[in-house]
Amino acid sequence: MTNTHVGKPQGPSPQDQLDKYMTELQSYGGTNGKQFWMDRQAMYHSLAPLALDLLSAPASEAYVERIFSLCGMLTAGRRNQLKKNLEMRVFLKLNNSIIS
Repeated sequence: MTNTHVGKPQGPSPQDQLDKYMTELQSYGGTNGKQFWMDRQAMYHSLAPLALDLLSAPASEAYVERIFSLCGMLTAGRRNQLKKNLEMRVFLKLNNSIIS
């Protein structure tokens, strides 16, 4: 009996991919991590989506802190009785320059 799964990519296991990546990384001379993973998505089909997701994370917490501050201002006092939900109010405030 063969162990085949419909819809699952065939090829090396995630552990095999990780081992190969660790070996390749030692000889890789490039500096563009995003391009590295874009070029190797087929080779590292289990690792590449995670790596690209992590590389796209913001480098600073400043943006998140601004959103928390804005949420605090929008829920303080009488503003919290507005009909629109907080998520929509934050979206509108952050995208005011685009909407206007």
